[in-house]
Amino acid sequence: MITVALSATIGASHERVWRALVDPSERVIWDERILGEVARPLGIQARTRKRTDRPRGVPDKQAVIRETRWRFKLGSVPLVMQDEIIAADRHDRLVSRISIGSMHFDQTLTLHTEDDESGPRTRLGMKLIAQNSIVVIGEVVQRVDVQKIVIEYVDTTLRQVQKYCEAEA
Repeated sequence: MITVALSATIGASHERVWRALVDPSERVIWDERILGEVARPLGIQARTRKRTDRPRGVPDKQAVIRETRWRFKLGSVPLVMQDEIIAADRHDRLVSRISIGSMHFDQTLTLHTEDDESGPRTRLGMKLIAQNSIVVIGEVVQRVDVQKIVIEYVDTTLRQVQKYCEAEA
């Protein structure tokens, strides 16, 4: 497993940063890699999965709160990104399962308020856990290349959220 964890201090309020992360209409504005939302067939809404293999009355900790599918550019390659939010804790922590093409990872975003006399600030932490390799059309992308892809994804996401939220502050 590959784990990458980075953080950025954003000169904006906790609420502003949270809204940028969870509102799909804002994500399409700040994330320059998103080419648009993947259209759903008529009659199909954003879905929430229910597991049926658990005993009655036992909560499903992995139920999907919201699923969004985007047309997404990773490097210069257009792919489909599926973002399944599985936990949202008090506007402080957001846990998702992300799939971009054949790459799958778990993502945890954490927000901590760091306001002081200079104004509102929020520390945004981002942790991704990915497999060591990715299978792509007859080839296997090895650990070092996967690690580079994951680091670039995290770094770009943090920089874009920061730029977007600070531009409005």
